[in-house]
Amino acid sequence: MSATPARHKVLLDTDMGGDIDDALCLSWLLMQPACDLMGITTVCGNPINRARIAAALCRVAGRDVPIRAGMDPKTPNGWYPTPEGESRLPYWPHPDNMAGGTVDFLYDTLRQHPGEVDILAIGSLSNIAALVAAHPDAPGLARSLWALAGLFDDALRDSPDMPYLNWNVWADPPAAQTVFRADFPEITLLGVGITRQLTVSDEAVRAKFAHPLLACALDFARDFLKTNVVTMHDPLGAVAMFYPEVCTYQRGLVDVDLQAQGRLHAVTRFSPDPDGRCRVAISVNRDAFFERFFAPFQ
Repeated sequence: MSATPARHKVLLDTDMGGDIDDALCLSWLLMQPACDLMGITTVCGNPINRARIAAALCRVAGRDVPIRAGMDPKTPNGWYPTPEGESRLPYWPHPDNMAGGTVDFLYDTLRQHPGEVDILAIGSLSNIAALVAAHPDAPGLARSLWALAGLFDDALRDSPDMPYLNWNVWADPPAAQTVFRADFPEITLLGVGITRQLTVSDEAVRAKFAHPLLACALDFARDFLKTNVVTMHDPLGAVAMFYPEVCTYQRGLVDVDLQAQGRLHAVTRFSPDPDGRCRVAISVNRDAFFERFFAPFQ
């Protein structure tokens, strides 16, 4: 496994503020010397406070990163998910005025650095779909798109929790379909069947989360963690972008079923194709991932 990754210019699109994994992903990017973090955009359910949480983490890291609060759609069943971590904002310094103009910000960044910027989408795909709709040339200006999206495991698809397991697609299915069909030079998808393997025990959290950034992430997730364990869904996207060998992949086409109703609404369909525009992660080296994730915090 490579010791020193190539540099990446990264735009992070996130629904930070509930599950701890978004904050851990951002924390790792802030600590990764090879990452040029060009900006952060937030999405889905009070994106302004999600942006403030991201800004608080950047403040802890001593970094000034452009942040834009983005699209704010409701889910297909009308549920409006708000960030549970927003209750901790009074305890962490952050700017209050979060600028909008998300689509223009994303497009301008890509246009200023054509072929150099990787987009890492770790929330629902509303912002990225809006970018594609407003600027059809935008996908071709990116270097790649990495997304924590899709459910490609048959057993999980049959689970009664399927819509929520497939959250980043289910929260805005037409947006996911638009993005999966867009002409990005490369699309890499990491589905929940892979990421759910990366759980962290309470003992490991106590032993390894002493760094100020990780402690901040834990505080914003305190309500979420009352009923959930730490699972490194989104951090896998960041680590795999810099160390792609932590996963193995299969190439093909991915689409979203918009016709099915109820529990099966927005199922992701993968068709293997050696010439397909998408790579889907099919396995992860758990030990290698955790070694790479914790290294910058030691």
